[in-house]
Amino acid sequence: MSSEKNPSQHKSEFREDKAGPQGTLVFDSSQVERMIKEEIQKLEDDGTKVPALLATTKPHAGQAFLLEYGKNVIGRGKGNSVTLYDPAASSTHAQITFSDGQWRILNLLSSNGTIVNGEKVSERILSFGDRIQVGHTEFLFTLVDSNEAQVQEDKEEMNWMLIGSLGVAAIILLGVLAWLFL
Repeated sequence: MSSEKNPSQHKSEFREDKAGPQGTLVFDSSQVERMIKEEIQKLEDDGTKVPALLATTKPHAGQAFLLEYGKNVIGRGKGNSVTLYDPAASSTHAQITFSDGQWRILNLLSSNGTIVNGEKVSERILSFGDRIQVGHTEFLFTLVDSNEAQVQEDKEEMNWMLIGSLGVAAIILLGVLAWLFL
């Protein structure tokens, strides 16, 4: 028995009526979303990836928020696992938890709601590849390389340390100038 896919099964993945003149295959968007989710699910098995929310909109675009196996609160509040700079997000907007082998998202009675794959939800089981919107901020629920994620966290911590150091230096400089000229 051959390991090749049945050609008739392959054709069901794209719309023949939308094929381009050079034979370019045009997929339905729902089919593309399903294929992306399947590929991301395969990554879960290699053991080097960690679950994260990958921001796809400004001001957090490209930032990966690593998720803990347990409870992760998302919102504007400073004590949250995922702190957003988004005025449309509530201070404690939503919560993502891992229990019984499943990731779940729960809307925490936010005024704007929580949206998963374009649908407003109160609670839902998540799959890698899902798109989540909290306020105006959109995320991809995905897996990221644990080493790259640690480097990103270290860079962010270093940036805050640099900003803090520059702030302290500016205050000292202003104090010295004030002492000299007053």
